Amino acid sequence: MSEPTPSPARRPDASMTLLTEVMERPLDPGYAEAAARRRAAEAEGTVRRRSPGTWVGIVVVAMSCGLATAAASQQLRVPQPSVSAARSVLERQITDRNEQVGALSAAAEDLSREIVDLQRSALETQDPGLLDLIRRDSLRNGTDAVRGPGLVVSLTDGGGGLVGEPDASSMVRDVDLQTVVNALWDAGAEAISIDDQRLTSRSSIRNAGMAVLVNLMPLTGPTYVVRAVGDSDAMQTGLARSGLPGYLQVLGSTYGIRSSTVAQSQLELPGAGAQPLQHAQPVGSEP
Repeated sequence: MSEPTPSPARRPDASMTLLTEVMERPLDPGYAEAAARRRAAEAEGTVRRRSPGTWVGIVVVAMSCGLATAAASQQLRVPQPSVSAARSVLERQITDRNEQVGALSAAAEDLSREIVDLQRSALETQDPGLLDLIRRDSLRNGTDAVRGPGLVVSLTDGGGGLVGEPDASSMVRDVDLQTVVNALWDAGAEAISIDDQRLTSRSSIRNAGMAVLVNLMPLTGPTYVVRAVGDSDAMQTGLARSGLPGYLQVLGSTYGIRSSTVAQSQLELPGAGAQPLQHAQPVGSEP
């Protein structure tokens, strides 16, 4: 009985034909054939050399293509007349609207002062007690300006906004101002403003993109000044016992946001103006 013929040994990489071809024969056969023909032509002395004129032509064509590409790119970057005109119209409209808003705000303030004067004239003789109550409420709800001792807390963006565009994480955010304001209220502040924007029960501190809005008004930065009227010694003690010092330290060490707290013997905060009337009922009637 004859012994079976042993089968040839199978290569370990037999199942990886594509990788084997790439590793063992990286050069395409067509390239190898072209290289062989060139070597044969060089050996026979029949290699065709490009003339100087041909090289000059190639350089001229390359320069022409480059100039054409640069001109086309510049043309695309230049604003079209219609786009420039539309931009100018929008800029004029924004300027006009801002002027209108400023004029209407000034008129509203004048009317508010007139209402206050008329109210005072009517109540001084008829109901002085009610007039005194209105004055106290106006101080508490932020309608009238207030003056007195207090604290000034300042927050400045990392880098101070002086070199290039600051990183978003190094800028003062709405949550930072909210934390400072809440800590001041808890410490006994009687009235607070941020960059001359008086805070009331209806105030909001929000971010819109990279800007901070207080009472829907954008603040300029890079430094935001929080002023609080009240007993400065009591507020300093309350802040020291709160988590605000640690929070400000983290802002400085992690994001480079600088902060300072300074006591002032006299501060003056602006009033927020007359608040919109939401509900009313006759005096003495049941709610």
